[in-house]
Order: sequence, then structure tokens, then C-alpha cells
Amino acid sequence: MKTIIVCTDFFQEAENATHYAASIAKENQYKVVLFNLQSISIHALNAQVSADFFYEQTLKNQIKLADKAKTISTLYNIETEYYLASGNFIEELNNCIQTTKGDFIVMGMAEKTLEQRLLGNTVTKAIHRIKTPILIVPGHIEYTGIRKILFAYDIHKSMTWSAMNDIYYFISEFSSEIEVFNVSESLEDFTEVIEDIDLNSGYNMDDIKYSFKMIQSMEIIKAIEEEVKLTNADLLTMIPYRYNLVESLFHRSKTAIMAYKNKVPLLSIPLNID
Repeated sequence: MKTIIVCTDFFQEAENATHYAASIAKENQYKVVLFNLQSISIHALNAQVSADFFYEQTLKNQIKLADKAKTISTLYNIETEYYLASGNFIEELNNCIQTTKGDFIVMGMAEKTLEQRLLGNTVTKAIHRIKTPILIVPGHIEYTGIRKILFAYDIHKSMTWSAMNDIYYFISEFSSEIEVFNVSESLEDFTEVIEDIDLNSGYNMDDIKYSFKMIQSMEIIKAIEEEVKLTNADLLTMIPYRYNLVESLFHRSKTAIMAYKNKVPLLSIPLNID
């Protein structure tokens, strides 16, 4: 049985993502694990509150999370567990993945704020540091199936077998049609895409509906947004790349940008080393 880990802080975006994930779980007979990272207010920390206070807060959070898990289990008739943690978000989420053997993560995304644009948030941090697929759900999206997947593929970046395995899993699991979409500033790049060995070698493509599309544009993000609308895609898939310090001065992660701007769920596939 596949396991979905849903990150929740009980706010609107997380609640919507929880129901989105539960709908997927019901359709495919998956298990859901609700992950919550409890936090203590800065005022309580400054006041140096007692150990009893922390224990009471933990107990309250545990009861709240257990009640939510029970509600989701009853509402969707799926197996639902919970995982309460405290500490560093990335470290604890990785611990949850290992403990529950989570197959992919679902997170909600709120409207971007000035603070998020400057510093990022837990979603963008997870995109680049978690080695498990992350499905990012905009706060207004309800699950209606995943029939069409748009895979925004950068031919200038290397592909790994683990990344392709994750992509093919989603295609086959949801019986989806996929369009491999490439935006390039140069026409010379187009000849590399159609017969790309990483996209075709080692896979039986007979049962998969797929197509390739390439356009020339200087505005990559805008082109992806327009293709999402044009194809009426249910899911956008991208592979994030981590830039080194020098590169980061000149480049911004297009996956992180689309996580903020996207109007459909975004599946971020980690580029794990095979």
C-alpha cells in the first residue's frame, strides 16, 4: 500500500491539501499520514515556561491531530495515521518519511507574500532538500482526477533513472496522458528533444499517451503558464535543480517560482543521484 504524507498546520491551505490527498488515497487505496510540526510561541520561550507547559501543549496538539486523522479516515474511508514532531522541519519530515515509508508528500501553498519572496518558506525549502516527490496544491484546487500531466523538461539539465521512475509511476498510476514540454531560447536545442535517450530508453511506451512540444521563447515561466492553460493540465511536473553559490546569484529556481505562481497542482520530482 502506498503512503501519502500530508503536511498540515490546520490553516486553510493545509486543510485543502489534506482533502486533496485524501481524495487521491480513496481513489487508489493509499494510506494517509498527517504530519504536524508543533511550535511554541516566542513569548512562551522568552518566559522560560516549565516542562509541564510543554507537555500540556504537546498533549493538546496530539489530541487535535488524532481527531483530524479520525475525521479524515471516517469521511473518506481510508487508513489514516498521524505523526507529531517538534524541531527542525526538514529533519523531522525526513524522519517521518523514513518511519512511515512515505512514497510522496502533499503540501498546501498559500498566496505568496513579500516575506516569502525574500526568504522562501517551508514549501520551497522542502522542494530543494527533500529527496521524495512533493505534490504542491494551491489553496483553491479540489481533486477531480489527474488525466493530463504537463512535464516541463529542461534539456540542458541531466536526468536520472530515479526521477524518471517517479514520473512514470504517476503516469501509470493515474492512467494519465503526458505532454513533455520544452521552452528554449535557441532553435538548435529542439533537435535534441524528440529522440532524447533519457526519455525513451528502457521504458515500454505502448500503453502511455504522450507527446512532445517545443517552443522558442525568452520568457520561460510565462510560456509554461500559458501551456498549462492551453492543455488544461491537471498537474504540472518539474524537476528542481540546486544552484551553487555563484549560480544562485544569477538564477532563481523555476520550480520554486512555479510553486508560487501555479494555478494547478505542481509535482516536484527530486533529481536523486542513481
